[in-house]
Amino acid sequence: MSFLHNTALLLCTIALATDARAATTDAYAYAWPVQTQGTGAAWQVEMTPEVYAAADADLRDVEVVNAAGDAVPAAPYRPVSATPRATEALIDVPRFDIPGTADRAAGADNEAIRVQVERGADGRLRRVDANVGGATPPLAAAVRTDVLLDASAVRDAFAALRLDWDAGADVSAQFAVDASDDLQQWHTVVARATVLRLNQDGNLLDRHDVALNRIHAAYLRVRRLDNGAPLPGFAIRLRTTAPSSAKQTARQWLQAATDGSDVKHLDTGFASGDGQRAVAWLYHLPAALTIDSLRLELADDNSLARVHVLSRMHGGDAAKPVWNRRADFVAFRLRQGDAVIGNDEIAAMPAAAARDWRVEFATPLEHAPVLSVAYLPHRFVFLAQGSGPYRLVAGSARARRGDYPIDAALASLRASQGSDWQPPLAVLGTRATLQGDAAMVPAPPPAPPRDWKSWLLWGVLIGAAALIGGMAMSLLRSQK
Repeated sequence: MSFLHNTALLLCTIALATDARAATTDAYAYAWPVQTQGTGAAWQVEMTPEVYAAADADLRDVEVVNAAGDAVPAAPYRPVSATPRATEALIDVPRFDIPGTADRAAGADNEAIRVQVERGADGRLRRVDANVGGATPPLAAAVRTDVLLDASAVRDAFAALRLDWDAGADVSAQFAVDASDDLQQWHTVVARATVLRLNQDGNLLDRHDVALNRIHAAYLRVRRLDNGAPLPGFAIRLRTTAPSSAKQTARQWLQAATDGSDVKHLDTGFASGDGQRAVAWLYHLPAALTIDSLRLELADDNSLARVHVLSRMHGGDAAKPVWNRRADFVAFRLRQGDAVIGNDEIAAMPAAAARDWRVEFATPLEHAPVLSVAYLPHRFVFLAQGSGPYRLVAGSARARRGDYPIDAALASLRASQGSDWQPPLAVLGTRATLQGDAAMVPAPPPAPPRDWKSWLLWGVLIGAAALIGGMAMSLLRSQK
């Protein structure tokens, strides 16, 4: 039996075995075209903030319809790969220390490294004998050491460099980062970046990341710009990032919307406040999302404050909110010339999916900071039943998606395509309005059914009472 015949038979079985129904578009608020490439028996699609904003928290009012407007089998889905690979990783790459001159001008970033290179059979660098800008041994005391990173084996984009050192005294250091594909022609990708670890009166200012903005190059050169002492135990790792694929869901960043300020603290870790100045700022997300990291950007230069970040489960009682603390750190924003130094991303404490957020400060803050959060978007998988184009519809107070045995369908497809096969990843197009807010209005409650048994009983009772009354009257007359 052919693959297509198996698939058709399976789709027919699903259609007969489930309580499927036509998804009328007049029951939904919005629709997004599902953009697919090629042909396939199944596809997966990733939720966007627009979909979250339209749908219920449980995503039961999310469906996929075909060109005829009929609902096709669809269900939540998490990619499962035989060889899983994270879309973000912090990796070690081969490192070589090379001489660098302390008096090299800031603009002289394109000087070639004069090198004698030994490569292994895999093409990676094994040994680098180099000098930069004409420096020759013996080096003067003022000469610094640059770091050359061999990233030629890395295929994903570069999100950042993570610079670490042994904990101890306060540290503030400045670096530049250059990139090259041949060790001869270099271009500057980060002109100046500051990393630091400062501890004062119990307040810790900590920054280790140098953003690389998704570049890619075979080699990176990290140059120390200031004349500070060498960092003990200095280590550099490369943070990579990859886009969403059929096998992996990439983490997404979302900026929360500001809802105004509050003049009181809810977190008992802070004093209640004076009741007049803003000590907390409120935010919301388009839906309740499971958050693993956050970023907080203060609005005013050269400011810092101890911060508690809290979240509340979607649907909580607004009169008696129960807030969970998600992060506790010192937020800072320091300006050095044209450069602004702020916090690295902060890992959030685990908690349930949350829509409502608070940022509370130990001291009053005049302007609202910017809160961004990281989350893994949900995915749905659907079977290509009927003719396309397909649309994802969401937002309804009346319609609910049916339950389909999608796992059985995917198991059949993997039996033909291979155990590591995944449905191709489709993307959502521009949102179109169907019924808009009208779809969010619940249907009027149905009229109560007529209870004919009660009416019949009452009729019997009334009739019996009338009969008894008639008999009593007849008896009285006969006695007279």
